[in-house]
Amino acid sequence: MKIDVELSPVFQTACSSLYLTYDLKEEEATVKGLLRRISEEWGEKIHPLLFEKGGDSILSGLMVMVNDRTFTGTALNQQTVPLHSGDKVSLLYFVSGG
Repeated sequence: MKIDVELSPVFQTACSSLYLTYDLKEEEATVKGLLRRISEEWGEKIHPLLFEKGGDSILSGLMVMVNDRTFTGTALNQQTVPLHSGDKVSLLYFVSGG
């Protein structure tokens, strides 16, 4: 199944692209499965932007939008979010300021 991924600037730096497209197998068609595929492809450039150091837990500061639904890294570690062919996924980070 084909999944389109839109990257925010921090990810664009690591991947040298604004958009990525993945053809996922059915068994990896979840947000976490997609993040693993991105990490496998781009390695150490992007892995620390997606996962906790030395682990498989998604960073809590990561925000993933799937079509019109938004998930935090914390929420993604607590549930499985399935993906479907044609879904649009956006990778962002929380922004805070003062």
